[in-house]
Amino acid sequence: MREWKMVGKPALIFIHMQHAITHPEGKLAVFGHAKATRESGIISRQQALLKTFREKKLPVVFVNAVTPETKWPAYGRFWESVRSIGANLPGSKDVEVIPELAPAPGEPVLFNWPFGIFSMNSLREILDGFRVETLVLPGVATDMAVLAAVFQASDMLYNIIVPADCCTSANPKFHEAAIEMIDAMALLTTTEDIMAHL
Repeated sequence: MREWKMVGKPALIFIHMQHAITHPEGKLAVFGHAKATRESGIISRQQALLKTFREKKLPVVFVNAVTPETKWPAYGRFWESVRSIGANLPGSKDVEVIPELAPAPGEPVLFNWPFGIFSMNSLREILDGFRVETLVLPGVATDMAVLAAVFQASDMLYNIIVPADCCTSANPKFHEAAIEMIDAMALLTTTEDIMAHL
C-alpha cells in the first residue's frame, strides 16, 4: 500500500446504488450488476465507509440514474435494453437508494443521466458549498458510471479516491479493465485504508 494523505475535505459520493440496478428484484437485475453487488460483498464495506463519514460529519451524497423523456442515442445495446425495459423512471422505486444505504436527513439524493455524476444535477454547487476538494467514489458499475465519474471529476480537477473493494460490475473482465484505467487518474485503494485516513 502506497503512502498518501487526504487532501482537503473529502465527500463520499455513492454512484447508482439504487433499487433498479443493485437490488435482485430491480428492473435492471437482468444485466447482472445486482447479482455482482450481492456476491462481491461491497455493500457491507460501503456501510462501514458511510458510518465513518457520518461519524466524522463529512459530506455524503447519493447520485442515482433517472431516465428522463429525452432523445436516445441510435446505436448501442445499452440504450436498446434500457429503453425496452422502461427502468429508472422519475418518482419510481427504481431510483430509490437501496435500504442498506438509506440516506440520513440532510444527505442529498441527486439524479443523473446517463453516466456522469455531474450531469443534469447540482452536484458541483453542493460540493462547492461544502468546500470539498476530494471525492471518494464507491458504486456500480465500475466500467460504466464509476469510470465515467472518474473521467468527469478529473475534467473538473477534483482529487479522486476510489475504494476498489466498494465497486463491482456484472462482467469481471470489464471491472478489472476499468480499475486499471482508474488507477491512472485516481488514488485506488481499500475501504479500510480510506477510513484510516479520515
